[in-house]
Formats: sequence, C-alpha cells, structure tokens
Amino acid sequence: MSTPRFSGRDPVALRKHLSSYWKMEGGNVLAVPLFVWFLVWNAGDTPDLAAVLSAVACSFLLVVGTAAWRMALARLDGEQALADRLVAVCARAELPSLGLLAAATAATLHAIASHGWPPRTIAAVGLCLLAWLEYVNYYHWQLQNFDSAIDFKRIMAGRGLRRAHMGRAVRAWRAARRRAAG
Repeated sequence: MSTPRFSGRDPVALRKHLSSYWKMEGGNVLAVPLFVWFLVWNAGDTPDLAAVLSAVACSFLLVVGTAAWRMALARLDGEQALADRLVAVCARAELPSLGLLAAATAATLHAIASHGWPPRTIAAVGLCLLAWLEYVNYYHWQLQNFDSAIDFKRIMAGRGLRRAHMGRAVRAWRAARRRAAG
C-alpha cells in the first residue's frame, strides 16, 4: 500500500495529533463502558445482557479505532510493514464488528420492549449507538469532523462527509488480496 498524502499538514503537528488519538482511543476501550456502568450502578440499577453486549461491541470498535489511528501514525512514520499488518487486522475485524453490533442491537431492542427505559437500558442504547457510530466512522464515512480545521471547513462549506481513511485502506487491502488470489 502506498503512504497517504497528509494534505500538506505540518508533519510534526500531525504526528503529535495522531500519537494522542490512538492512545486516547485505546484508553476509552475500558473507560467508556466502565463510566457508563458506574452511572448505571449509581442510579441503583445493574447492567443486563443488552448493556453487556453493547459494551462489548463498543469496546471492540474502540479497539479497531485504536488500530486505525496507530495505522495512520505508522504510515506517517514510514513504518509500512506495521501499517499493512494493522490494516489487515482492521479488515478482518469488520465481520465480527457487524456480528457484535447485530447482537447488541437485538438485545437492546428486546430490553426496550421488555423493560422500557430503566438506566441499564438507557446505557445499552447509548453504548450501542456509540458502537454503530464508531463502525460508520472507521469503515465508511468520517463522522469526526470537529477536531481538524480542514475537515470542519469541508463540512461547513457543504461538501459532505469524507470517506473514512481506514475504510479506504481496508477496501484497497481486500482488492489487492483478490488480485493476488485470482
């Protein structure tokens, strides 16, 4: 795979930006579900199957996000072998991601229908929604457009969402594998 161009951005500033993002995403793998469960317990409730499945889906997609940000940093640093391994991991994680999302969504919808909106169900909905947003953000459309002036200006100018960088890398990786196999 070729190294992506980074839109003329200052490589030192970009490296600092990417370094913090993969670490932040990795920290959120446990921090987000634990914080949500803390809120549930403080509300006098306990997580149920829907909350657990939603937390697992959310954490799994945060792991994918961690790999995606580390992949971008590896490319910037010229560590192409590491970037290639990470894109392969992300590509192979897409189907399990969808399976977890489907299970979490089904369990959450069942919880809403069965119990209404106690804190554990609100937590399940929030975690499940966050997991779906992470999936779309990394595999399809870049939803996070508030932390980069370039991306924010693009949205404000009405030019729409950009295709996800990791999603493009995953599709290129799959196309290269198909060409090599056939």
